[in-house]
Amino acid sequence: AIELYKRDGITIENRRISKVQEIDLNCEEVEFEKCIFTNCKIQGSFEKAVFHDVLFENCDFSNCLFREGSFIRVEIKNCKMVGCDFSDSRVYHMSSLETIYEYANFSDTNLEEVIFEKCDLTSSSFSECHIKHVYFERSKLIQTQFFGTDLKDVDISTCEIAGLVLGLEDIKGL
Repeated sequence: AIELYKRDGITIENRRISKVQEIDLNCEEVEFEKCIFTNCKIQGSFEKAVFHDVLFENCDFSNCLFREGSFIRVEIKNCKMVGCDFSDSRVYHMSSLETIYEYANFSDTNLEEVIFEKCDLTSSSFSECHIKHVYFERSKLIQTQFFGTDLKDVDISTCEIAGLVLGLEDIKGL
């Protein structure tokens, strides 16, 4: 069904996408609006895709490419996003709860009004990010990279922290 929408150039809107098992799915430049993904296991490319008012719940998108994508009013609950590439993306008004982002790449991403709660961000990269009102609550920040990212006013006091990679100028006001 997703391939049909792509050929017609239509936005996928108001759809529940459930129990999809797909390898090598190509959803580049597809727009998902007011969709719900539940219990899906998908691998593939979502480069330059737009997710607007979307819920991801109990999904595994490990190793997917989301480069240059947009996430606007997105909720991610109990998902696996291991090794995902979100680089050069725009993330606004996103909440993520109990999700695994080990080895995820958020480099050069704009993040605004984002919360990671009870998430595992072990060995993830937030290098050269532009962040505003980003919150890390009770999350794992083990060997997480923040090099070149201004962490002023970011509170990580409730997180498990070890081996952060960052510069001295990045931690002013942390």
